[in-house]
This record gives sequence, C-alpha cells and structure tokens, in this order.
Amino acid sequence: AGFSVLIRDTRDMIDKELPLYILLAVALSLVAMSLMMDSWLQPIAFLLSIGLAVLYNFGTNIVLGEISYITQAIAAVLQLGVTMDYAIFLFDRYREEVRNYADKRDAMAVSIVSAFKSLSGSSLTTIAGFLALCFMRFTLGKDIGIVMAKGVVLGVATVVLVLPAILLQMDSAIQKYRHPCLRPDMRKVNGFILRRRRFFVVLFLLLFFPAVYASNHAQVYYKMDEALPQDMPSIVATKKLKDEFDMACSH
Repeated sequence: AGFSVLIRDTRDMIDKELPLYILLAVALSLVAMSLMMDSWLQPIAFLLSIGLAVLYNFGTNIVLGEISYITQAIAAVLQLGVTMDYAIFLFDRYREEVRNYADKRDAMAVSIVSAFKSLSGSSLTTIAGFLALCFMRFTLGKDIGIVMAKGVVLGVATVVLVLPAILLQMDSAIQKYRHPCLRPDMRKVNGFILRRRRFFVVLFLLLFFPAVYASNHAQVYYKMDEALPQDMPSIVATKKLKDEFDMACSH
C-alpha cells in the first residue's frame, strides 16, 4: 500500500480504460447526432474533423515537455464535448447559405466568415475559463488549463480550415444518405414560455435560494481512494492495513 502504489494502480487503470471510454464517447456522439441530424454521414464528417483537432492537440503537447496522466485521460473526451458545437454551427450556417448560391464553394466561403465571427466570441470565453485554471497553485490546474485552451484554439482552427473541405468533399454523399431525424416542434413550448415569462422569472428567482442552500451544504471529499474502484490492489491493501493494524498511511 501507499501513495506510490496507488498512483501506479491508477495509471495502469487509466492506460487500460482510456481507449474504451474514447470509443464510448465517439459511439454515443454518433448515436446522438444520428438521431438529431438528417444524414448518416454528417456525424462522420464532424467526428473526423474533431478527431484531427484532438490529434493536433496531443501532438503539440510536446512543446510542454510532459503532461499529467490525468490530463491525458480526460483531455480527448473533454475536447470532443467542448468543440463539437462549433462544427454543428458551421454546417447549419452552410445549409442556410447554400440555397442562395449556385456554387457550393461560394456558400461555404460565406459560411466560414459568418461562423468564425460567432465562434471567435464563443471560443474566447471557453479559452478564458480554461486559462483561469493556470492560476491555481495546484499545478494540475495549469496542466489541464493549457492543454484544453490549446485544444479549443485548435478545434476552432480545424472547424474553420479543415471541416469545410471535408464537408464539400462529402456533400453529395451526405445528401444521398439522408434519413428522417428526431426534430421536435418547439413552437408550442416557445409560445407557452413567452405567455408566462413573468411566472418563469419569479420561479427561478425563488429556486435561487434553495440552490444556494444546497450548494453550501454539499459534501466535498479530499480522499483519492474514494474516487477509485474498491477492488484495486492498493485500495484493498489500504483497507486491510486500516482494519487489521489501525493504520492507513504509509508511515
């Protein structure tokens, strides 16, 4: 038992499970986008673009010299979740513009300019949030902050520079393999909210107070072993030391 063994077990577990939950993230993203989008190949184009951005991000980590294994474990899935919206936004803009131009390339050119104006503002707030982690004295925050801020920048760059080429190359196939999608009609809901807008403002102001109370009384734990599988060798050994010898620390 002890901290060194705990770190070793954690590293081995992450190395073993990392490909699994990346595949799960990709599979769940495919399912979600296939339900909400009207082409089977549209999600493939988005994931290809984001996959390139993730590879670029991990490749440029070499300038840092080294990164934490925890950063390595969460960065890919986190980048996928944070930057996927940018790809969807560009494609939706392209769908709007393609009706106004005879040449798809002209429509994509206008879409890139329009999308970049919105994406730059949206991405800057995300980048600022990740860079704020760099001011933590706990240097894991700096590690995650730099890698993820860089990931967002590369995600936007890939959406603006690479995704348009992918979409133009795949446009015919995307149109060919269209299918009905899950797109609920929100007009009745919108009307209901607008008619009762004062009620919703009051409701959420009232909910603010129990939310503050719950936040102040939420328990926080600082033990690494509570977040790890209880069948890991180091956790089993630590419990045995605690139960039989009344000691759970390495000293």
